[in-house]
Amino acid sequence: MNTKSSYWLHAIESSEGLNTVDRLNEILFGLIMVLTFTCSISAATAGHEELPTILWSALGCNVAWGLIDALMYLFAVMLGRGEMFDNVRKIRNATTSANANAAIREALPSAISSLLKAEHINYLNEQIKNLPEPPSRVSLVWQDLWRALAIFLMVFLSTFPVTLPFLFIRDISVAIRISNAIALILLFTTGVYLARHTGRQKILSGLAFTFIGFLVVSVTMALGG
Repeated sequence: MNTKSSYWLHAIESSEGLNTVDRLNEILFGLIMVLTFTCSISAATAGHEELPTILWSALGCNVAWGLIDALMYLFAVMLGRGEMFDNVRKIRNATTSANANAAIREALPSAISSLLKAEHINYLNEQIKNLPEPPSRVSLVWQDLWRALAIFLMVFLSTFPVTLPFLFIRDISVAIRISNAIALILLFTTGVYLARHTGRQKILSGLAFTFIGFLVVSVTMALGG
C-alpha cells in the first residue's frame, strides 16, 4: 500500500462514529415512526386486523426503519468524506496563499474559524500542502459497515418493546393502547436523556417529545383508531 493510500485509510478508519446525540436522534425517529405505523394500522382497519398481521407489520416497520437509517448513515458518511477530500484539493490547488487561507476558513466551523489567527491558518495551509493527494474516489471501510449495523440494531431493539403487547395480549384494541403507552414512555425517557447532552431542561424536553407522540395517538383516535 502506498503512502497516499495508507495515510488517508488511517485517517478514515480513525474518524469518529456516531456521537450520543446522533444515537438518541435515531432512537427518537424510530419510536415516532413505529408509533405512527401502529396507529395508522389501527385507524385503517378500525381494530379488525388480525393480531399476527399487526405484529409482523410492526416488526417489519422496525426492520425497514433500521435499514433506512443504516443506509442513510452510509450515504452521509460518503458525502461528508467526499466534501473533506474536495476541501483538501481546493486548498492544495489554490493559486495564492490568500485563496488557500480563505478555503481553510470556509471549511472550518465558523465558531472555530473566528478564533484562529492568520499564523494559525498559515500553519494549517502548510500542513495541508504536505499531505498526500486525496483519493480520487470516495470509498467505505469496514468500520463504516459495522457502525451501520450498530445503527440498525440500535433502532430495531429500541423500538422492539413497542411491539411486545402484540405478543402477549390477544385483544387488539388493548394491545394497541398499551403499545402506544410504551412508545410514549420511551419517548419521554429518550427526550430526558437527550436533554442531558444538549443542555436543555430535562422534563420539558421529555414532555415535548411525548407530546409529539400524544398528537399522533390523538389524531389516530379521532379517525376511529
